[in-house]
Amino acid sequence: MKNDSLCPMIYSKEHYTVMANDIIKGKQEMTLQEARIIRLLVTQIAKQDKEIKTYVCKITDLAKFLNISPQNMYRDIRNICDGLMQSIVRIGTGNPKDPWKIYQWMQRAEYDGNGNLTLELSEQLKPYITELNKWFTQYQLGNILAMQSYYSIRLYELLKCQDGVTRTEKEYHDFSIESLRVYFCCEKKYTQNRDFINNVINVAVKEINNMSDIWLEVEKIKLGKAINILRFFVHNSCSQSESPTA
Repeated sequence: MKNDSLCPMIYSKEHYTVMANDIIKGKQEMTLQEARIIRLLVTQIAKQDKEIKTYVCKITDLAKFLNISPQNMYRDIRNICDGLMQSIVRIGTGNPKDPWKIYQWMQRAEYDGNGNLTLELSEQLKPYITELNKWFTQYQLGNILAMQSYYSIRLYELLKCQDGVTRTEKEYHDFSIESLRVYFCCEKKYTQNRDFINNVINVAVKEINNMSDIWLEVEKIKLGKAINILRFFVHNSCSQSESPTA
Protein backbone atom coordinates (compact mmCIF):
# COMPACT_ATOMS: atom_id res chain seq x y z
CA MET A 1 0.00 0.00 0.00
CA LYS A 2 1.31 3.44 -0.89
CA ASN A 3 2.57 5.72 1.87
CA ASP A 4 0.86 9.12 1.51
CA SER A 5 3.24 10.97 3.82
CA LEU A 6 4.98 14.00 2.37
CA CYS A 7 8.72 13.95 1.77
CA PRO A 8 10.79 17.14 1.79
CA MET A 9 12.31 18.08 -1.55
CA ILE A 10 16.10 17.63 -1.63
CA TYR A 11 18.05 20.05 -3.79
CA SER A 12 21.35 18.85 -5.20
CA LYS A 13 22.98 19.43 -8.58
CA GLU A 14 25.03 16.28 -7.96
CA HIS A 15 21.98 13.99 -7.74
CA TYR A 16 21.19 11.86 -10.76
CA THR A 17 18.21 11.90 -13.07
CA VAL A 18 17.62 8.25 -13.97
CA MET A 19 14.94 7.29 -16.50
CA ALA A 20 14.29 4.32 -18.78
CA ASN A 21 15.54 4.79 -22.33
CA ASP A 22 11.97 4.36 -23.59
CA ILE A 23 10.91 7.57 -21.85
CA ILE A 24 14.00 9.47 -23.02
CA LYS A 25 13.22 8.46 -26.60
CA GLY A 26 9.52 9.20 -26.15
CA LYS A 27 7.85 12.23 -27.64
CA GLN A 28 7.72 15.01 -25.07
CA GLU A 29 6.52 18.60 -25.18
CA MET A 30 6.73 20.99 -22.24
CA THR A 31 8.19 24.32 -21.22
CA LEU A 32 11.70 24.77 -19.90
CA GLN A 33 10.55 25.27 -16.30
CA GLU A 34 8.25 22.25 -16.45
CA ALA A 35 11.14 20.14 -17.73
CA ARG A 36 13.47 21.30 -14.97
CA ILE A 37 10.92 20.59 -12.23
CA ILE A 38 10.14 17.13 -13.60
CA ARG A 39 13.85 16.27 -13.74
CA LEU A 40 14.28 17.56 -10.18
CA LEU A 41 11.44 15.28 -9.06
CA VAL A 42 13.06 12.30 -10.77
CA THR A 43 16.29 12.95 -8.84
CA GLN A 44 14.37 12.47 -5.59
CA ILE A 45 13.89 8.76 -6.39
CA ALA A 46 16.41 6.57 -4.58
CA LYS A 47 17.72 3.38 -6.16
CA GLN A 48 15.85 1.25 -3.63
CA ASP A 49 12.51 3.06 -3.97
CA LYS A 50 9.64 0.87 -5.11
CA GLU A 51 6.89 3.49 -4.96
CA ILE A 52 6.34 7.00 -6.25
CA LYS A 53 6.52 9.41 -3.32
CA THR A 54 4.93 12.80 -2.79
CA TYR A 55 7.21 15.77 -2.24
CA VAL A 56 6.67 19.15 -0.63
CA CYS A 57 8.79 22.25 -1.06
CA LYS A 58 8.83 25.96 -0.40
CA ILE A 59 8.33 27.99 -3.55
CA THR A 60 11.15 30.28 -2.44
CA ASP A 61 13.54 27.30 -2.12
CA LEU A 62 12.50 25.96 -5.52
CA ALA A 63 12.99 29.37 -7.09
CA LYS A 64 16.46 29.72 -5.57
CA PHE A 65 17.55 26.29 -6.81
CA LEU A 66 16.27 26.96 -10.32
CA ASN A 67 17.78 30.47 -10.29
CA ILE A 68 14.41 32.17 -10.77
CA SER A 69 13.32 35.25 -8.87
CA PRO A 70 10.79 34.35 -6.12
CA GLN A 71 8.45 37.04 -7.45
CA ASN A 72 8.41 35.45 -10.89
CA MET A 73 7.97 31.98 -9.43
CA TYR A 74 4.99 33.07 -7.32
CA ARG A 75 3.55 34.86 -10.34
CA ASP A 76 3.94 31.86 -12.66
CA ILE A 77 3.46 28.87 -10.34
CA ARG A 78 -0.21 28.37 -11.23
CA ASN A 79 0.55 28.26 -14.94
CA ILE A 80 3.59 26.02 -14.35
CA CYS A 81 1.48 23.55 -12.36
CA ASP A 82 -1.29 23.65 -14.97
CA GLY A 83 1.31 22.79 -17.58
CA LEU A 84 2.83 20.03 -15.46
CA MET A 85 -0.55 18.37 -15.02
CA GLN A 86 -1.19 18.51 -18.77
CA SER A 87 2.26 17.33 -19.88
CA ILE A 88 2.39 13.89 -21.46
CA VAL A 89 4.97 11.57 -22.92
CA ARG A 90 4.27 9.27 -25.87
CA ILE A 91 6.29 6.08 -25.65
CA GLY A 92 6.73 3.79 -28.65
CA THR A 93 6.03 0.10 -28.08
CA GLY A 94 7.59 -1.43 -31.18
CA ASN A 95 4.28 -3.21 -31.80
CA PRO A 96 2.74 -2.11 -35.13
CA LYS A 97 -0.73 -3.08 -33.88
CA ASP A 98 -0.35 -0.98 -30.72
CA PRO A 99 2.46 1.44 -31.64
CA TRP A 100 2.48 3.87 -28.70
CA LYS A 101 1.30 4.58 -25.18
CA ILE A 102 0.54 7.96 -23.63
CA TYR A 103 1.31 8.74 -20.01
CA GLN A 104 0.87 11.84 -17.89
CA TRP A 105 4.00 13.06 -16.12
CA MET A 106 2.20 14.27 -13.00
CA GLN A 107 -0.74 13.18 -10.91
CA ARG A 108 -0.64 15.83 -8.21
CA ALA A 109 0.22 19.52 -7.92
CA GLU A 110 -1.06 21.52 -4.97
CA TYR A 111 -0.33 24.99 -3.60
CA ASP A 112 -1.54 25.81 -0.09
CA GLY A 113 -1.43 29.61 -0.38
CA ASN A 114 1.30 29.80 2.26
CA GLY A 115 4.31 29.20 0.05
CA ASN A 116 4.20 25.38 0.08
CA LEU A 117 4.00 23.33 -3.10
CA THR A 118 3.16 19.61 -3.16
CA LEU A 119 4.14 17.57 -6.23
CA GLU A 120 3.84 13.93 -7.24
CA LEU A 121 4.85 12.13 -10.41
CA SER A 122 2.34 9.84 -12.08
CA GLU A 123 2.02 6.26 -10.85
CA GLN A 124 1.88 5.24 -14.51
CA LEU A 125 5.56 6.13 -14.84
CA LYS A 126 6.72 3.83 -12.05
CA PRO A 127 8.12 1.14 -14.42
CA TYR A 128 10.17 3.83 -16.17
CA ILE A 129 11.70 5.62 -13.15
CA THR A 130 11.97 3.09 -10.29
CA GLU A 131 13.95 -0.14 -9.82
CA LEU A 132 15.75 0.23 -13.15
CA ASN A 133 18.39 -2.42 -13.79
CA LYS A 134 18.98 -2.04 -17.53
CA TRP A 135 18.20 0.15 -20.53
CA PHE A 136 18.21 3.41 -18.63
CA THR A 137 19.80 6.83 -18.98
CA GLN A 138 21.41 8.73 -16.13
CA TYR A 139 23.06 12.11 -15.73
CA GLN A 140 23.73 14.59 -12.97
CA LEU A 141 21.03 17.23 -12.70
CA GLY A 142 23.59 20.04 -12.71
CA ASN A 143 24.39 19.29 -16.34
CA ILE A 144 21.03 20.65 -17.53
CA LEU A 145 19.92 23.13 -14.85
CA ALA A 146 21.56 26.20 -16.39
CA MET A 147 20.26 25.51 -19.89
CA GLN A 148 17.82 28.11 -21.19
CA SER A 149 16.39 26.04 -24.04
CA TYR A 150 14.20 22.99 -23.57
CA TYR A 151 15.66 21.65 -26.81
CA SER A 152 19.11 21.65 -25.18
CA ILE A 153 17.84 19.37 -22.43
CA ARG A 154 16.23 17.01 -24.91
CA LEU A 155 19.28 16.79 -27.18
CA TYR A 156 21.54 16.22 -24.17
CA GLU A 157 19.28 13.41 -22.92
CA LEU A 158 19.11 11.76 -26.33
CA LEU A 159 22.89 11.73 -26.60
CA LYS A 160 23.33 10.41 -23.07
CA CYS A 161 20.76 7.75 -23.93
CA GLN A 162 23.07 6.62 -26.71
CA ASP A 163 25.92 6.14 -24.24
CA GLY A 164 27.73 2.84 -24.30
CA VAL A 165 29.86 1.36 -21.56
CA THR A 166 32.81 3.34 -22.87
CA ARG A 167 33.08 6.34 -25.16
CA THR A 168 35.77 6.43 -27.81
CA GLU A 169 37.41 9.70 -28.75
CA LYS A 170 35.41 9.99 -31.96
CA GLU A 171 32.20 8.18 -31.16
CA TYR A 172 29.30 9.65 -33.07
CA HIS A 173 25.55 9.31 -33.30
CA ASP A 174 23.44 9.95 -36.40
CA PHE A 175 19.93 11.36 -36.28
CA SER A 176 17.74 12.21 -39.22
CA ILE A 177 16.34 15.73 -39.05
CA GLU A 178 12.90 14.18 -39.37
CA SER A 179 13.41 12.08 -36.22
CA LEU A 180 14.79 15.07 -34.28
CA ARG A 181 11.72 17.07 -35.22
CA VAL A 182 9.57 14.33 -33.68
CA TYR A 183 11.69 14.12 -30.51
CA PHE A 184 11.44 17.89 -30.07
CA CYS A 185 7.78 18.18 -31.16
CA CYS A 186 8.87 20.52 -33.95
CA GLU A 187 6.95 18.97 -36.81
CA LYS A 188 5.18 22.29 -37.41
CA LYS A 189 7.90 24.64 -36.14
CA TYR A 190 10.92 25.84 -38.10
CA THR A 191 9.68 23.93 -41.13
CA GLN A 192 12.74 24.78 -43.22
CA ASN A 193 15.69 22.55 -42.28
CA ARG A 194 17.99 25.56 -42.22
CA ASP A 195 15.77 27.32 -39.67
CA PHE A 196 15.47 24.14 -37.58
CA ILE A 197 19.25 23.74 -37.48
CA ASN A 198 19.87 27.40 -36.64
CA ASN A 199 17.13 27.88 -34.04
CA VAL A 200 17.04 24.46 -32.40
CA ILE A 201 20.17 22.40 -33.01
CA ASN A 202 22.80 25.15 -32.97
CA VAL A 203 21.36 26.70 -29.81
CA ALA A 204 21.25 23.30 -28.11
CA VAL A 205 24.80 22.40 -29.12
CA LYS A 206 26.14 25.72 -27.82
CA GLU A 207 24.46 25.28 -24.43
CA ILE A 208 25.54 21.64 -24.10
CA ASN A 209 29.13 22.58 -24.91
CA ASN A 210 29.15 25.45 -22.41
CA MET A 211 27.20 23.91 -19.55
CA SER A 212 27.44 20.10 -19.47
CA ASP A 213 29.90 17.24 -19.04
CA ILE A 214 30.09 16.62 -22.79
CA TRP A 215 30.88 18.73 -25.83
CA LEU A 216 29.76 18.18 -29.37
CA GLU A 217 30.88 18.56 -32.93
CA VAL A 218 28.18 18.38 -35.60
CA GLU A 219 28.54 17.21 -39.18
CA LYS A 220 25.73 17.89 -41.66
CA ILE A 221 25.21 15.02 -44.10
CA LYS A 222 23.37 15.47 -47.40
CA LEU A 223 21.29 12.89 -49.15
CA GLY A 224 21.01 14.44 -52.57
CA LYS A 225 20.97 18.24 -52.36
CA ALA A 226 19.37 18.59 -48.91
CA ILE A 227 20.81 18.11 -45.44
CA ASN A 228 18.97 15.11 -43.99
CA ILE A 229 21.29 13.67 -41.34
CA LEU A 230 23.06 15.30 -38.40
CA ARG A 231 26.07 13.45 -37.04
CA PHE A 232 27.00 14.32 -33.46
CA PHE A 233 30.55 13.58 -32.31
CA VAL A 234 30.48 13.32 -28.50
CA HIS A 235 33.49 14.07 -26.30
CA ASN A 236 33.95 14.13 -22.55
CA SER A 237 34.46 17.69 -21.43
CA CYS A 238 35.44 17.06 -17.78
CA SER A 239 36.37 14.33 -15.35
CA GLN A 240 32.93 14.32 -13.78
CA SER A 241 31.85 10.92 -12.50
CA GLU A 242 29.45 9.02 -14.73
CA SER A 243 28.13 6.69 -12.04
CA PRO A 244 25.98 7.65 -9.07
CA THR A 245 27.24 6.86 -5.62
CA ALA A 246 25.52 4.14 -3.66
